[in-house]
Amino acid sequence: MMLLNSSLPAFMNYILATAYGLLLAYTIIRILLDTHSTAKALGYILLVLILPLMGMLIYFSFGINYRHKKSNKKRTIALDEFTKSFKGSVPDDTKELLKKYAGSLDKYYDLIHFIYSLGSEKLSVNEFKLLTNGEEKFPEVLKTLETAKHFIHMEYYAWENDTRGNQIKDVLLRKIKEGVKVRIMYDDYASRKMKHNIVRQLKAGGAEIYPVIKIKLVAIANRVNHRDHRKVIIMDGHTGFVGGINVSDRYDNSIDTGLYWRDTHVKIMGGTVHNLQRHFIVNWNVCQPNKLSVSNELFPEVKEIADKGEVQLAQIVAGGPLYPLSPIMLSYFKIFTVAKEKLYMTNPYFIPNDSILDALKQAALSGVDVRILMPEKSDSAVVGAASKFYYEELLQAGVKIFLYKKGFVHAKTVVADGDLSVVGSANMDIRSFDLNFEIMSVIYGAPFAKQLEGAFLNDMKECKELSYESWIKQSTFRKLTYAAARLVSSFL
Repeated sequence: MMLLNSSLPAFMNYILATAYGLLLAYTIIRILLDTHSTAKALGYILLVLILPLMGMLIYFSFGINYRHKKSNKKRTIALDEFTKSFKGSVPDDTKELLKKYAGSLDKYYDLIHFIYSLGSEKLSVNEFKLLTNGEEKFPEVLKTLETAKHFIHMEYYAWENDTRGNQIKDVLLRKIKEGVKVRIMYDDYASRKMKHNIVRQLKAGGAEIYPVIKIKLVAIANRVNHRDHRKVIIMDGHTGFVGGINVSDRYDNSIDTGLYWRDTHVKIMGGTVHNLQRHFIVNWNVCQPNKLSVSNELFPEVKEIADKGEVQLAQIVAGGPLYPLSPIMLSYFKIFTVAKEKLYMTNPYFIPNDSILDALKQAALSGVDVRILMPEKSDSAVVGAASKFYYEELLQAGVKIFLYKKGFVHAKTVVADGDLSVVGSANMDIRSFDLNFEIMSVIYGAPFAKQLEGAFLNDMKECKELSYESWIKQSTFRKLTYAAARLVSSFL
């Protein structure tokens, strides 16, 4: 043992060995109790065994979120309290809608109940607008914000100090002068570039704006495992936006940033906005002192959507460290197992756990046309290499993999069987399943699904398809690189 020293008396070596053994045992116990991911727990245990003192130092420095335990406990209490108030005060038409659309929703009856049971995620009638890339999203957002009468709520992972970032800021400042309440939450690390100007200007103009999790030292921000990865806007309680597009010029291809950026958002008008609002308020009530409660202003009666003879329903699924059952992962899994004919998924960061991997293989082996669209070149070398580790067994099972070549695809979407859609912020990895605050819309109905499927098929034109025969010819060195990246990815 490295701690033993032949120049020290025997009893000192005994004391050192005993102390080291106790510290090692304590560290392993902490890893087992505090690290829910099996892969991550195993990785840390191997690290402290192979690099005794250095491994422990790494774990206690980066593996434990000391400050967030208290924060997550507060958020869990806030979630429970607000959910009870929400259920008791806001109308829930789920049972009536299931009866009304019984014939159309039969195949999704179990899925709807499953999502509902994850957190009272009620089913609501809505209108939807698919927004492809920033050049469609930002004009729609700016136009919609101009119509706000009572309040604007925004929760964003990344907000840049650039053209689009400042355009939205300017609209918000004008609306505040008109008497509109503006409340904003942002991720303190990802949005750090706007803290010294946009945040100050919004505060000076009367906006309430706070980081979801305050970071004091950006230099050690990699210790902050919990990030707010949501991209949400709620206006007057009846209109909302959710998806993968941050507030940044890079997502808008009408602004030349040097790289074509492919992403997806959805505008929702209807009762589902109430659940977006509910999850916004839970985080809001923890990150700042002025708590919000259920009221007619925040949860107004939503005007009835005209019956067009086709299903236009949705639920919201929220995830994060305060949700004990990994709702994002479980919802993805359930959707993959429900698909009967087609399952088309776009996701930029694909590092699935065993459950997701098995669900995709099971679907393909059952005859479902499973297609996964990912970027040919990731913006993270490690994540890109880790994703490739899973290609061989997916291709072998019959899953079709398409690599997007035109630029970087950042959309997080699923469309199944021509009548079920998902648009949200969640990637297909451990971070989105368990660590980040995420949110996604699950949309039932052919009108929107046909649009989303059309966008997917259009994106396929910019892809190259992998084949099992060519992929297995990868060199042993490349396969070893992918396997090593897969192990490292559990720490990301």
